[in-house]
Amino acid sequence: MVDSAAADRAAEKVRKLVAMTASPHLEEARTSAYLACRLIREHGLQVSGQPPSAASAPGFPTAGVPHRQPTADPHGFRRIRVRHPGHCRCCGKPIALGEWALWCRGNGLRHPLCTP
Repeated sequence: MVDSAAADRAAEKVRKLVAMTASPHLEEARTSAYLACRLIREHGLQVSGQPPSAASAPGFPTAGVPHRQPTADPHGFRRIRVRHPGHCRCCGKPIALGEWALWCRGNGLRHPLCTP
């Protein structure tokens, strides 16, 4: 049987590791995802789409990983770090190399705060 305290510690570690998967550093994000998966498997945790509520049974081992917002918006744009300078399709202002922007195939780049 899984120890409740150990499962709670593992669930907390999984929450932190999942948060680290959003890191802009590829290796850190990849390693965090790998370690989170390993902890979930080792401790038999169940990952839910919502954080655990107070009504959930105490001692029931769940990871309680909150739902992460996707990096794409409803219009199909993805958040990227710009590798080639360009111009915003909404405001026309330049987007510099290394700056964060939204990109969509066939539509080009736009600033994250510009609205289509």
